[in-house]
Amino acid sequence: MGSGPVCLLSPQGEPFTQKLATDILNYRQLTLICGRYEAVDQRFIDGKVDLEISIGDFVVSGGELPAMILMDAVIRLIPGALGDEGSALQDSFMNGLLDHPHFTRPEIYGNKSVPDVLLGGHHAKIADWRRQKSLELTFKRRPDLIVKARANGLLSPKDEAFLKTLES
Repeated sequence: MGSGPVCLLSPQGEPFTQKLATDILNYRQLTLICGRYEAVDQRFIDGKVDLEISIGDFVVSGGELPAMILMDAVIRLIPGALGDEGSALQDSFMNGLLDHPHFTRPEIYGNKSVPDVLLGGHHAKIADWRRQKSLELTFKRRPDLIVKARANGLLSPKDEAFLKTLES
């Protein structure tokens, strides 16, 4: 095997997160081991595996799909891998929260319009709207991430004031 860490994709592994994807990006090399059906021999794990990663609390038939998910999450963080360099920085989990809603053309789709603030061209107002929608979506769907964001100092006083309006 190569000179970098050996990683086994396994339900017993550390949960795969955006932070872990960012950490893996720093490795010069990473060898991924994909078990099939039952598992990988424990003697191999004990002697060769440096880290075990799980992509969730479920089981699939082999480690190939988890490996592809891990690779995609890491590759998109490599400068130049995406068409828009800033795109990955705005993804869900990059700032500890879920991403804000996105809208495309046409302006009206099925009797629903793009929010006016996004059409106005005022960048500060758009940024505020995006942050509030990100907070709102995270609050409703993944309150555990709000708790983590607080613990990691990722929420501003303005964020906390907005969250208070959602709690009532």
